[in-house]
Amino acid sequence: MRAAALFPFLETIRKYSAQDFKADMTAALTVTPMAVPQAMAYAIIAGVHPQYGIYACMLPVVLAALWGSSRFMAAGPTNAISMIIFSTLATVSVGGELIINMPEEARMAYIFGMALLCGLIQVGMGLARMGDLVNFISHSVMVAFTAGAALLIAAGQLHMALGLTGPKPSGFFSQIFGALHGLPFVNYWSLGIAIATIVLTVSFKKISRRFPASLAALGAVTLLAALFDVGARGVPLVGEIPSVVPPFSLPPSFSLDAVRDLFMPALAIAMLGTVESLAIGKQLASIKGDVFDGSQELIGQGLGNIAAGLTSGIPGCGSFTRSALVVTSGGRTRMGTVFSGILALPLLFALAPLISWLPLPALSGILLLISFRMIDVEAIRLCVVATSIDRAVLLITFLSTLLFDLEKAIFIGVLLSLTLFIYKTAHPRVNRLHKGDPMLREGPAELPQGITVYMIEGTLFFGAIHELERLLYAEDSEPTKLVVLHLSRVFWIDASGAHALSQFIERCYARSLPVILVVGCPTVRAILRRTGLLEYLSNGFVAETTGEGLRLAAAMLNRFVCREGQCSVADTDETSEAATDAGATPPATVQSATARNDAAGASAAPEYMTQSARVSLDTHGNVLPPESADTEPATANPRATKERP
Repeated sequence: MRAAALFPFLETIRKYSAQDFKADMTAALTVTPMAVPQAMAYAIIAGVHPQYGIYACMLPVVLAALWGSSRFMAAGPTNAISMIIFSTLATVSVGGELIINMPEEARMAYIFGMALLCGLIQVGMGLARMGDLVNFISHSVMVAFTAGAALLIAAGQLHMALGLTGPKPSGFFSQIFGALHGLPFVNYWSLGIAIATIVLTVSFKKISRRFPASLAALGAVTLLAALFDVGARGVPLVGEIPSVVPPFSLPPSFSLDAVRDLFMPALAIAMLGTVESLAIGKQLASIKGDVFDGSQELIGQGLGNIAAGLTSGIPGCGSFTRSALVVTSGGRTRMGTVFSGILALPLLFALAPLISWLPLPALSGILLLISFRMIDVEAIRLCVVATSIDRAVLLITFLSTLLFDLEKAIFIGVLLSLTLFIYKTAHPRVNRLHKGDPMLREGPAELPQGITVYMIEGTLFFGAIHELERLLYAEDSEPTKLVVLHLSRVFWIDASGAHALSQFIERCYARSLPVILVVGCPTVRAILRRTGLLEYLSNGFVAETTGEGLRLAAAMLNRFVCREGQCSVADTDETSEAATDAGATPPATVQSATARNDAAGASAAPEYMTQSARVSLDTHGNVLPPESADTEPATANPRATKERP
């Protein structure tokens, strides 16, 4: 069991068959030719040489697949992660100098450091079993962030696709205005190459879903570029790859200043990678009926990013495009993705001579096509028509993505998601059930006048107390004789929630209103028992079902006859004598609790608790003597021992 937890791939290897190998190898041969050009394009987005994207398709992909939970997850560079890397390079300075302006060797060291920090954060989150935290990220946030990132990618590639010279501006609006101002200086060779790449990719895609359309388009454009010598016509080329085998890499020398500068970008990459990877893994698991462990997947993704930082790769996460291709191409196990990472090296050996002739505008064309496909119009429409909150979150996150650095936009989106979650959980639904409600049909056919039933739905924790008390106090302001508090749809309550209920019950008793709790959830009942609230109410004031609670309420009110502000027990003398002999003080005659009820013409409710002795009734409305007349049961509420007014 311990070996399986430390090495989740052992179970796959133990059951591996020749049929699995054939299917997985076929999937790898399909995925790898698409993954390599994608990785090169994403490296361009990150502002680094394409070779660092290819390196990230090798060992990091293998480790993420071996230690992850999903058998179809294909990790590696992605567009959104690459955008954060570029944003970090353009905004973070070390020693007064922006990282993007540093020489390549120094600049890459900081990127490798971000990959290591990101990997360590994700592994730590996985070991802490935090894989389910992704559920707190709103769907509207992810849709808006993806759409915003798509526009940023497209705007960032206009400069290269148009063949403009000079420094590329940063920021979405600056890049758009820069492209418009540069229209008179367009290099039509660069523009033609970008358009040709888009057209060829779309055309080749129609052949088959498994056909490597991007790789074929890049190959055709590269041959044309070499034939017409576009490099001499002002079109930038990729150039030679210095090392085909990924070289060992190290982050910059350790310093607290460097860790401080890189931690927030690394945390943003880790959070975004976590959200994307777990969302993809859960979706694939639901399609295939697999069991998905989000925390284990975080460990795999973290190890992959650590490997990227040590083998000259850029950080990444799970890719839906490549993962879906593993499924559609017939992959059976995690070894399909492992083989894909292994095959990237020989493919790079074969393509290395051609890559040096690859025009960079061709990669810009691929990225423009990718950015167009990133915008999910149907998902945006769903968020717009759903609720006003979804629309607001969508708009705020989208504008944050375009106006601020991407890591700031991520934190704004996550903060919005958590705020939305807290807002929803802090506002439990408190409904007053009126005559004719289906819930009241479980009780007696004729309910006495004066019974008020409240139903609470949600989680009662410390953040919900203010709203709970406000709604309950507002509801119970109407004259009433008895309160039935329905908690059967409350599935969790903490100490503050129990205290709030105690406060509400105290307030009702101050007005001489008895309270009956309907508690059906065993967990909530156990918590209320441990806090002493159930013992405080005693028998006859706690029910498990709505019908039982209503019958108790009806029996209580039917036992009392109130005339001219005086209430007396309408029961046999024997029962009253039995209660008196047992040491209890029967509620024979009590004054009306408040003049307000008398003025309103309402019958005064009886005082059920006098001299700290509680009168309990059975389901038939008979008075039960307390367990002991000499001792007072323990309670978590110190006011339980005080004499009632």
